[in-house]
Amino acid sequence: MKPNQTSLLGEMLPAERVWICKDVPAKRDVIERLVSVACRGEETLDPQDVLNQVLKREESLGTTLETGLSIPHARLEELDRFRAALAVLPRGTRESKAGRAQAVFLLLSPARPAFFQKHLQTLAALAEKFQPEFIAELSSCSGAEQAAEKIAAR
Repeated sequence: MKPNQTSLLGEMLPAERVWICKDVPAKRDVIERLVSVACRGEETLDPQDVLNQVLKREESLGTTLETGLSIPHARLEELDRFRAALAVLPRGTRESKAGRAQAVFLLLSPARPAFFQKHLQTLAALAEKFQPEFIAELSSCSGAEQAAEKIAAR
């Protein structure tokens, strides 16, 4: 991964946007919580509208990869910078047609054309970085701060 992509992920994911969940929730519940966290402090975003957009995208084309990473995402007109939140699920999500996710990375991107290439690069960087070994490393973290530090350092 390129250094600027690593620093972007670190900037997008301070500890308060990382959730280590010991339960086995439904993926929809995870996405709903992550949307709430990612929208916090962003007055231009309506969390319910964002959730609807993310779920619509997720229903049309699931984002769970065979590595255990799911990347629900949306491109939003209201944004002028990337927003993200992460759930680390050591026991995975409840079964779904797309498979169990052990990490769910919500990515919200500005919809402006100038950000489209960076959006695609970020999706690719996430898929490259969040391999099973790294997800297992995050799953063993004692808390959100330690997980956020691992993400920023890697």
